[in-house]
Formats: sequence, structure tokens, C-alpha cells
Amino acid sequence: MRGLLPMNLTSTTGDARGAYFEQLYQDDADPWRVSQRWYEARKRALLLACLPQQRYRNAYEPGCGNGELTLELARRCDRLLAADFSAEALLLARQKLADARQEGNVSFERHSLPQDWPRTSKGAEKFDLVVISEIAYYLSAEELAQVVEHSVAGLAPGGSIALCHWRAPFTQRILSTVRVHDAFQHAPGLHCLVRHEESDFLLGVWSNDERSVAQKEGFA
Repeated sequence: MRGLLPMNLTSTTGDARGAYFEQLYQDDADPWRVSQRWYEARKRALLLACLPQQRYRNAYEPGCGNGELTLELARRCDRLLAADFSAEALLLARQKLADARQEGNVSFERHSLPQDWPRTSKGAEKFDLVVISEIAYYLSAEELAQVVEHSVAGLAPGGSIALCHWRAPFTQRILSTVRVHDAFQHAPGLHCLVRHEESDFLLGVWSNDERSVAQKEGFA
């Protein structure tokens, strides 16, 4: 299950949602057993294998949690911005990367979505990878629409947006996983490169470049 606390997030403010995640990580450093379960390790491996580029210059991971996926992304990115609602989660993620001696190319910030989404102003480098994993179903429909807009606007040419989300119902869910992924599927300017569907989760990758990996490498 993704939800653990008896709290309904449908009418909460960003501050209340942040407090929910803060309490979650204060009570348990690994609330969903992402460092222990084969399900979680396999899901991370699938997501990483689906990324169409071997290496990325500038990536953004909102909802980084305690940093299990962050650590793997850091090994494939020149720069990675990892963010979360929870300051406690960010402390755990920072320590995980420091223990692995992988923190040098990663910065950590506390973000509440969508209002804290990094703005790529004129002249600033855009993200060539955005990874949204197990976080977007906590948003309202209006908030999700803004996240989609920010994701597309801040994506560098040829960049990718990867999503991965649990499908089963739980108390804190606001949107269905299908609705979350459909919002990106129908976003203007994005092309679906990967759709992986299982009974437990959906995984998708979109890009503003419709070419496949083989086409980019010139043999298809």
C-alpha cells in the first residue's frame, strides 16, 4: 500500500500535505519498504531500463522520498535536483547518497507541487529528464494540470519525462493512476516512447522527440 496514515488529502493545503509526509518519514525512515522489497527494486530497474538515453545532463526528481531511486538516477546524470514535500525525507536521501559517495552532483530542495516547480527562465538550462514516481496521484486535477504544463515547458529538446505509479486504491489517493498518466499522454508536444502496464503499476516515458532509441542511433 502507498498510503499509511488515516488522513484524507483531497481537501488539504500544500502545508497540510507537507505535514503528512513529514510525519510519515519521522515515524518510519522507509515507510513503503522501498529498500527491502523485490517489488520496489524490480520496479526501479524497469524504470531505469526504459529511459531512452544512457546519460543525462540535467534532471529533476520531485518526490524523491528517502532517495532509493535518487541514488540510481545520480549515477546516470551530470546534475540532479531531488525534491520532496518532507524535510525529513530529504535528510534521509542526502545521507543515503553521502554514504554511497554519490552526492557531489545532486542538490536537494524542499518543494510543494506545483507551486515550487523549478522555473526555467530565459537563458536557464532546461531539464532533459524529469522523473515523477509515486507522487502525482496525491495532487488535485488542477495541480496535476499545472505539473504537466511545467514539465513540458521545462523540458529540453530531446528530453524525457518518466512516470511510474501504483494502481491500487488507497486512502490518500486523490487521482487514479490512469488519469495521471493520461494527462501526459494527451499533453501537446509529447510523444509516448514507452508504455509498460502491470496489474500493480503503470510505467510510461514521453519525449518531445518522437524518435526511438534505434532511430536516434541511426540504424532504424
